[in-house]
Amino acid sequence: MTPSPVTALVGSMRLLGGDRRGLEAMDLSLDGFWASFRVMLWLAPAVALSLLADLRLNELTGTPRQTGDGLVILAGVVSYVAGWVAFPLLLAALGRTLGLGRVFVPWMVARNWTAIPASLPYVVVVIAWLAGVLPTRGLGPATLAALGVSLFCGWRVAMLAGGRSWGTAVAYTLVDFMLGLLIESGADRLFGL
Repeated sequence: MTPSPVTALVGSMRLLGGDRRGLEAMDLSLDGFWASFRVMLWLAPAVALSLLADLRLNELTGTPRQTGDGLVILAGVVSYVAGWVAFPLLLAALGRTLGLGRVFVPWMVARNWTAIPASLPYVVVVIAWLAGVLPTRGLGPATLAALGVSLFCGWRVAMLAGGRSWGTAVAYTLVDFMLGLLIESGADRLFGL
């Protein structure tokens, strides 16, 4: 029987807590691999909030922009989708060379499912700022703290699901993060932002 999304989320929380048995709650088959990418759709509301915050922050800071909000949103959506698939594609391409054949599917399934709890701190920061509870001067430090949680989650998954050593897991996590930054920068340039 295929685990439910709730079961997979509970497993992701166990994994993030350091319990490798959290993987047992996830569908680690090839079908489970593809199904885990649905998380990208479930996080779409969080992405919409983030884009709204970007637009509002641009207004507040008077950031000059020659393009309309539509292009900012389009660049954000392109960046989001490309960011979701870039790291798995990179690892799939280099997997044999890096010795990832046995762990690739479990690692990517766990990476996808843990994206939900990993994104929660950032969602809280954005909602608090948009609601006026968090002042703009606190947005930077709060966002950095949320990023730290997200990086920790990526590192934990690389160690436990990817079977990487402590230092190697740090390297993979940083590659994933830097790839996301490159994609975001590329999308911004593509749309003239």
